[in-house]
Amino acid sequence: MKEKRISFCQGKGSLTHNNREFIAENIDRNRIKDNVTFIRQDLGEAYDQLFAESTERYNAKQKRKDRKIHGTYYESLFHQKPSNTVVTAADKRKSFYEDVVQIGKMDDSGVGTEDAELVAECLKE
Repeated sequence: MKEKRISFCQGKGSLTHNNREFIAENIDRNRIKDNVTFIRQDLGEAYDQLFAESTERYNAKQKRKDRKIHGTYYESLFHQKPSNTVVTAADKRKSFYEDVVQIGKMDDSGVGTEDAELVAECLKE
């Protein structure tokens, strides 16, 4: 494999786009089969999985009712039900962050190139 660069950027974040619930006009439909999905999970479910137990422990320690978290942790942070787009709280926290990682360039590492399989395995790892 030739020497490659790795790049990172932070995307805007859209679960509808990331889950491929629609196909944009600029998509090559013949390459959809090459998409890889690691986890497809509702954002509300992810927050519950990660924070429900700690929210219960926090609420159990609180003496005053106004200090307790009512509803889900997501709703307490963002004051709305989970959605498929990024929500920003008053203190600038976002409901989720999207990081995009790329190894090489389309010309030397994209689907159909000599290094495509190796690059895909590196990204999966």
